[in-house]
Amino acid sequence: MVFLSAKGGAGTSSLCANIAMNISQHEPQARVAVIDLVLPIGSIGPIVGYEGSQNIVSVADMPVAASGPQFFRDQLSEIKLWRFNLLSGSPDPESSNYLNVSRIWDIVTSIRAEFDYVFIDLGRSLSKISLPLIQNADLITLVVSTDMSSVSLTKTLLEYLRAKGVKDSNIYTILNRAIGLEGVSKADAEKDLNISIKSAIPYLGSNFALANNQHQPFSLKFPRDTASVMFMEAAKEMTVLAQKLRAEQNLS
Repeated sequence: MVFLSAKGGAGTSSLCANIAMNISQHEPQARVAVIDLVLPIGSIGPIVGYEGSQNIVSVADMPVAASGPQFFRDQLSEIKLWRFNLLSGSPDPESSNYLNVSRIWDIVTSIRAEFDYVFIDLGRSLSKISLPLIQNADLITLVVSTDMSSVSLTKTLLEYLRAKGVKDSNIYTILNRAIGLEGVSKADAEKDLNISIKSAIPYLGSNFALANNQHQPFSLKFPRDTASVMFMEAAKEMTVLAQKLRAEQNLS
């Protein structure tokens, strides 16, 4: 599953981490991995409190023979509180300049071979690096903020993805009220985008910032919050849809 948005500030990375955690919580036996491909600076590491040295740049610089499926099975960083393994993003803009992009597909393929669910956070990084990942993903999670500029940019992004062969059935759209109580409604967003909004996350206010600042999953920090239920429901829907789409792809 890839996570992306057409505009920064939509909460894409936070949603990616929290939904990945909820899937792991819902399916305790499943192995879940998150890959941070937000450039030029990774976003997931600061959210989950990762402070290790392993990241997408260092791994992409390793010899192919030393970074195959077994390496990721044994060595991919485990974020215990979040219940997933993480390949952190670029630690700074300078490091991203040295990313060996030719290794990205091999890395993703190797991780997919060892984990039941693989999340790739792309943020708003739409490029020749990310497009093949989007086109080959079982599910594309498109995060939309409620401001009109986000909706307008998302419409342009959707038209581009459709032109590249991406089907609406492979897109799981989340309307995230990240900027406050104001903004477009779910119905208006669906009308403007001409696509169904699968999930709408309410404005979480300071609670979301507090959970992020303490590097805690929102559902663990605020288990009784309505949004925690919505995160779990979205996680369940996404797993069912992704498995259905994978099965249909295998049959074809």
